[in-house]
Amino acid sequence: MRMTTQGLRSTALALSLSLTSLFATQAEAAVDSLQLIPRPVSVTYGTGTLRLPRTLRLSAGAPASLSDGLKKQSFTTTAAKGRMKGLITTRLDASVPGLEGYRLEIGKQGITLTARDEAGLRQGTQSLLQITQQYGEALPYLTITDSARLAYRGVMLDVSRHFMNRDMIIRLLDEMARYKLNRFHWHLVDGGGWRFPSKKYPLLTKKAAFRTVSDWDQWWQKDRRFVDEGTPGSYGGYYSLEDIHAVLNHATRLGITVIPEIELPGHSNEIFAAYPELSCLNEWAFENSDVCIGNEKTFKFFEDILDEVMAIFPSKYIHIGGDEATMQHWSKCAKCQARMKSEGLKDEHELQSYMIRRIEKYLNSKGRKLIGWDEILMGGLAPDATVMSWRGEEGAIQAAKEGHDVILTPNSHVYLDLYQRESDHEPRANGGFIPLEKIYSYNPIPKELTPAETKHVLGVQANLWTEYVLDEPHAEYMLFPRILALSEVAWTPQQDRDYKNFLTRVNYHVPALKKRGINVYPLRRIAAINEVDTVKHLVSVSLDSERPTADIRYTTDGTEPTARSPRYTGTPLTSRDSLIVKARLFEGDKMIDAAPMISFRTDYHKAIGKKITYNDCTWNERYTAGGSRALIDGVRGTPTYLDGRWQGFTSPMDVTIDLGAVTELSHIFAKFMQERVQWVYMPGDVEILLSDDGVNFRSVARQKTLTSEDIYKPVFETFSFPMKERARYVRVKASNNRSAGHFIFCDEIIVH
Repeated sequence: MRMTTQGLRSTALALSLSLTSLFATQAEAAVDSLQLIPRPVSVTYGTGTLRLPRTLRLSAGAPASLSDGLKKQSFTTTAAKGRMKGLITTRLDASVPGLEGYRLEIGKQGITLTARDEAGLRQGTQSLLQITQQYGEALPYLTITDSARLAYRGVMLDVSRHFMNRDMIIRLLDEMARYKLNRFHWHLVDGGGWRFPSKKYPLLTKKAAFRTVSDWDQWWQKDRRFVDEGTPGSYGGYYSLEDIHAVLNHATRLGITVIPEIELPGHSNEIFAAYPELSCLNEWAFENSDVCIGNEKTFKFFEDILDEVMAIFPSKYIHIGGDEATMQHWSKCAKCQARMKSEGLKDEHELQSYMIRRIEKYLNSKGRKLIGWDEILMGGLAPDATVMSWRGEEGAIQAAKEGHDVILTPNSHVYLDLYQRESDHEPRANGGFIPLEKIYSYNPIPKELTPAETKHVLGVQANLWTEYVLDEPHAEYMLFPRILALSEVAWTPQQDRDYKNFLTRVNYHVPALKKRGINVYPLRRIAAINEVDTVKHLVSVSLDSERPTADIRYTTDGTEPTARSPRYTGTPLTSRDSLIVKARLFEGDKMIDAAPMISFRTDYHKAIGKKITYNDCTWNERYTAGGSRALIDGVRGTPTYLDGRWQGFTSPMDVTIDLGAVTELSHIFAKFMQERVQWVYMPGDVEILLSDDGVNFRSVARQKTLTSEDIYKPVFETFSFPMKERARYVRVKASNNRSAGHFIFCDEIIVH
């Protein structure tokens, strides 16, 4: 068959359009499906696919991690010989912009990775390995230009409260490198046990590394005794020099800096089990945790220990703790008081500062720098110290304004020992509630800082304290995938971050983590978001989940959701009265077993918008929940008092609500929480009093708590008072027998 010139042209045009459409579709698919974490600064997509052979040629200078990673993906690698062009070419070019900057190009000629420096080469390698892991032998044409937002991207692991073996730490380092996290803060010593092998002070591991029981509450609250190494039934452990060198060598290979922490002057209970003369009491004592600063032997001890640490760890920074010193014995200790007098120190805060400054001077003399928790600001900050701010951002802001470098690690957003969903069906945690979204929402650049002051923000770190993290699998469960959110917080420009987009990508990575043997939290939370419309007199509940592709099935009639229940489509559920929503996750008709049902209630009740008076009581300044309307605003709290919706009291709660007129009353509710490990206790009882004139009150109901103080998980109890009464004023009183410093937290008082 012959074809005319016009026919050939028409066919060529049709083929061209077809191919253009095909390539556009391929590029579009690549845009939609690229699953990199952290999200790179810039991705430009081409219109083609690079087919990789199973044996890949690597140019000279390719990082060892590239060859190692490709082999784990079943590729074979070989060095490019002579002038033969490597299929994967790596090179350094100082003109590549940005911190740890790199440019990754995948095209017809192969793969080229160009980096500003060795660190950039490692980060580009990790991006390439994520891409080959996702696409296998057929990679989309693309160009990635990328660099780090912050230099310090850290994870802290506490191995004192519960000992974690070196294999787990090496697995953690592998995953940190994969997601561009580059600082491992190793909390080696604390009141739970000494884990560092000291040759000069061998009793530390012989007498302070093993304790009577593993359970933290049983040990810390009741026993708190250490036993000698080798005691039958003892719990604990410590690292050998071989263990530490294995960790350091692996970290170095991955480009991760290991920062050791030797805690002082507080959190030092374990030291006194071996060397009691370093305490003010000159003995092991249950409640004693601070070293004696007046004793010159204390400084000799820490200088010797730090010498041993610095001989092993190459890190420029050494962490010395500095947090939560009780200072309870310093005022009574003759040696400490003599030190204060001789140094002209006016109080115990300055005494602590004296020790921090002296230790810093010693570290500086060895060419090292000091990092400490934000309490090192108390009494005056050591001249060249770096502050790790954990009690919110205030310490970081103060230090940066004074010209000191800071690392943000606030307990409100990046403490991984807190629950990552409602506590039901979750392994024990240290109270609180920091889900994936909360970590991802964090911006580690405080808005109070000027651009010049912002330069002192080195980075951000997530901390895993292990009082209630029992073993290595439990630690991994708390770390993953939350540190993937941290990686994007630390790496990706603030304006380029988007939680919904991240959620799609992290759901791709969770099965991969599991396949690599990580005991990862399975992303199973449903969030109920409550809003109140005081104009239309409506309450509404919106639902969202950590699994974008799953269906949320719900009910509002009190029954449990099934596959035939309505599917939540994004439209808020509303009510002019009460709304009880129950929800579960489904994939098609199959319920996701790992995702427990949630139940959420909200009410548009008679007290919303009315006047409330606090009777000889006030909320704690740290837990205002918005102030005087918080208890009757209709907005329900989440499972943590840290959400800003629970109002906290350290004295008995006593409030009166003025309904504006005598009103028929059928039911009054008051919801409280208990979180024992955070000193939050349920009120012993709640009393309801009514009045018509606001002066003469009559008690109509009193209810004792049903919650035991022995329950370690967060508990929520709604005190319920059905009635047939008439009154204008409703007074609610709640108290417990706890001493000052213990909290009562109330969410909402509901009046029907």
